[in-house]
Amino acid sequence: MIKLIQVVPANQNDEHYLLEVTLNPAHIVSVNSSDKYLMLLHQNKLPDGLSNNHEFVEISLSNGRTVIAVGSPQVIYEKIQASKKLLLG
Repeated sequence: MIKLIQVVPANQNDEHYLLEVTLNPAHIVSVNSSDKYLMLLHQNKLPDGLSNNHEFVEISLSNGRTVIAVGSPQVIYEKIQASKKLLLG
């Protein structure tokens, strides 16, 4: 399992909040950069506490759900790999 910080839309006014989520890496189908959320960050439409250096990814899951998380694709990949190593011993 991997822990990530998810960006969750709060309402129709472009407000968002951050939520810690735990995902099963076996259910991750794809991880892609999200320029949309990078643009929202630069427009100050995301919660305080995020720096302009943060990156965002769109994670597609096997159940069809999509999760927007804080981090680069490389960081997410490294978390997935570390999780697999823990499971293998």
